Amino acid sequence: MAEQNDFNDYLPEQKPEEYSIEVPADQAPLNLDRVPSGQDIMGRIEQRGIAYSRLARGLAPWWVLVSGWVVFGGLALGLLKMGLAGSIVSWVLLVIVILPLIILAQGTLAKLSSN
Repeated sequence: MAEQNDFNDYLPEQKPEEYSIEVPADQAPLNLDRVPSGQDIMGRIEQRGIAYSRLARGLAPWWVLVSGWVVFGGLALGLLKMGLAGSIVSWVLLVIVILPLIILAQGTLAKLSSN
């Protein structure tokens, strides 16, 4: 039977392990104000979402709110008049036109409450 020291002759020499910690370099902070690209579909959707959320939070200028009320409000009143005359398609279009009016109402109320 071989002695234990004979086995050490066949093994490589054991060196103490070197421990090290790699610290990554400081990364630049993410640009949170990045404007999405309008060239692709997802970028356009993201741009619309940003615009609607800014509008609903009252961060849009007054002229945007007033012109939105004039355009979408006038369109809604015209479709309401056509809908009362008996056109079913007008009622469907009226529902679609009311959605921007809801966003405008939220933005107007937020703008008035901040002042």
